[in-house]
Amino acid sequence: MPALRVIAATALCLGLATGGCTGVTHDLDDVTRFHQPQNEGANVSHHDVHLRNVFLLAGAPGQPPPATLPLYAVIINDQGQPDRLERVTVDGGGGSVQLAAPVVLPPGRLVGLDQPIAQVTGVRPTGSIPMTFTFSRAGSVRALVPVKEKIGSYSTVAPGPSAMPS
Repeated sequence: MPALRVIAATALCLGLATGGCTGVTHDLDDVTRFHQPQNEGANVSHHDVHLRNVFLLAGAPGQPPPATLPLYAVIINDQGQPDRLERVTVDGGGGSVQLAAPVVLPPGRLVGLDQPIAQVTGVRPTGSIPMTFTFSRAGSVRALVPVKEKIGSYSTVAPGPSAMPS
């Protein structure tokens, strides 16, 4: 009987020691180690292009909803070669997106930190909006983009230019 207790105790200790190691990665190529999303926006990755903190900025509470919502995103290109954001579309129709300027993505660089990358019209300025981002090399990726009211940390976000270039 004492031998059985020793075996059981040893098995329990081994189980606890090895059980705590599951899910731990030491892969230096794991991009999520470097681009771990810590935000309230949409976060998606596709073919080594990472969209982080993607959101639409609505007006302040109690104000009439704006006709145009600025689209913010941080885009990271880990492909090793340049890419370009070709277009953004609102899924299901009912909205249009005008890119602010050509969005060129040099390899290993962040794009879109301070200014909106596009203006979106014809969408309901609440909840989340399904959108597709199409890149010249990486292809298309869908994201459910939240609409954020201009309160709290979003109250100081620059709305961008009032008119977008055509």
